[in-house]
Amino acid sequence: MLNPLNVSFKNYVSLPSIMAKPLAPKGLQRLEKDVFEHSAVNISFTSVDNSKVGDAIRALGDVPCPYCGIKVINGKEFAQLQKQDYELPAKNVLASLKKYEDRMHPVEKQAFNILESLSEKNPKKTIRELLDTQRDKHLQNLKSQEYCIFDELTEYSKTINNKDDAKAICNLVEESRQIVNKQDANYIFRRKRLIEKLDIITSNMQEKDKAEEISKIADKIPRGHDNIDAFIVKFTQKDTRTKEQKSSKQIAMALIEPSVGSLEHIKPRHPQDGSEGGKNTFSNYLYASKEWNTRRKNMPLDKWVEKNPQIKENMQKYMDAVIEKINSRKALSNCRVYPIIAAETVAIESKGLIKLDVSKLKISDKEKREGLKEFYKEQKALAKKHISIAA
Repeated sequence: MLNPLNVSFKNYVSLPSIMAKPLAPKGLQRLEKDVFEHSAVNISFTSVDNSKVGDAIRALGDVPCPYCGIKVINGKEFAQLQKQDYELPAKNVLASLKKYEDRMHPVEKQAFNILESLSEKNPKKTIRELLDTQRDKHLQNLKSQEYCIFDELTEYSKTINNKDDAKAICNLVEESRQIVNKQDANYIFRRKRLIEKLDIITSNMQEKDKAEEISKIADKIPRGHDNIDAFIVKFTQKDTRTKEQKSSKQIAMALIEPSVGSLEHIKPRHPQDGSEGGKNTFSNYLYASKEWNTRRKNMPLDKWVEKNPQIKENMQKYMDAVIEKINSRKALSNCRVYPIIAAETVAIESKGLIKLDVSKLKISDKEKREGLKEFYKEQKALAKKHISIAA
């Protein structure tokens, strides 16, 4: 057990995984059911928790995302931005978004800079009109990248011994190539659909090493959140669901919505292994950007960290910012012990890959003792429950 009077995770060895279920200190309210919502830019897996716990985490404001390190945008600010008129000349619209430029993710910032430059030359055009002028160039760039990956998939499929598997992959790739080549406004190539169909094929392949390589190659197909060509093509074509042209407002919101803060579960609500999910509690919450929350989905934290090693550094930046807010009485007045219990959950769920230093937290010994008392009591009870089930 940690010494509640002198807590530092620099040399901390996490509790056994059998105690991995995070629990809240006594008296903290929590919502037992999550709702996952879809937004205009297809961001999902963001938890809706209207309890005092959820509200307190959201009130952290502009802390760095624990995954990417970019400061998040508060949801209330985003709600106000949605009320603005985005059919005005782009120069006016972009001026109102300028203060969020440093919080935009790399591709969105690149798109913002392109639009800003174009608006200087065409001050009367809307955001949508400006982006349309760039479509042809970026469409050709995107096609070239997609064709290269299609070629790579086709060539690699020739190494697969099972001819039926190889033929199925080649047929699927050729179908995608024809869609890209045609570029019918009503029949758009969807990266996600190709990967889903490939997953069905590869999941049944006997040659697991080759199935894995096929998936790795397909994963290189550009996406709107990591490729400027894909971003511009995506927002200058019809919506795949509504078949409607995307508006200037949708484009403007797409520049900043990935950075909007969202409640993130350290232990997923619906773990991949089918075990009992993490709860909506202080000890199981982070405040992460919607984009990175969605990218993780329900991947175990240790696997997520292995895939994105920068998380180790960014998680500490996040916790340092949270501690600073608590020390200055700007946030989490109802759970000042949050950094300690959240850091412990991170250590458990990352299987020791992340050991956060929370020693800068300035709260009284009494607050630490009271905050941790019920937490550890319930963790021990949980451990006994799991031991009993295992026996």
